Amino acid sequence: MGLRVLRWAALSIVLTAGLAVSACGSPAGSKSAAQIVPELQNAANLATSVHVAGSLIQGSQTATIDITINGDSVAGYLGAHGTRFYVLSLNGQNYVRLNAAFLNVEKAPASLCARICGKYVELPAASGTQITSLLSMQQLNKEIFDTSTMSALTSSGCTFSPAARAGQSVLECRQGQYTLDVTGHGQPYLVYWGGPNGQHLAFSQWNSAELPSAPPASQVVSLSSLG
Repeated sequence: MGLRVLRWAALSIVLTAGLAVSACGSPAGSKSAAQIVPELQNAANLATSVHVAGSLIQGSQTATIDITINGDSVAGYLGAHGTRFYVLSLNGQNYVRLNAAFLNVEKAPASLCARICGKYVELPAASGTQITSLLSMQQLNKEIFDTSTMSALTSSGCTFSPAARAGQSVLECRQGQYTLDVTGHGQPYLVYWGGPNGQHLAFSQWNSAELPSAPPASQVVSLSSLG
């Protein structure tokens, strides 16, 4: 399904794209990438949860994301091909909630919507693994914060200078069409990445993001019952 168009690896590539060596003469309170990155990695590695929202262009498709990750559990919306679906993975129980537009893109029979639209379709373990293998704190750290991405950012020479993002104090590295923000006080957490063509990801609620409860049985449909 739409999960195949969204990979953290794509962010690890675009995260550092376009970040060239900064010019001399940094404002007071600025920090170099070499100072920021080790603290950024440490903060992410110790984090237990985060909310991520935005969009990425992968090939000819725009993938959208609006999810909360807490450990190995996740809840929220993933989108591609002009539509989106809701995914929920809680303690090994995995569900998707689909709509008519998504089913149309997947060329599913129109009659199927009457049975599952608005319901939580419980996925078998194999399908659930596709969710947890992509959307977890461990995978987020593995593909972004513990890889060559951070090494590239460290050596970019980019300077993070005081700025504001949505009313929040941040340290910002801006080069060309790319922007990277981290929290301006205390432990630095990734706040925002912006790129060309409207691409952007906002990170919030580090260590405080909460997941919804499991859906009531009356709202759950098993794949086996669909025939």
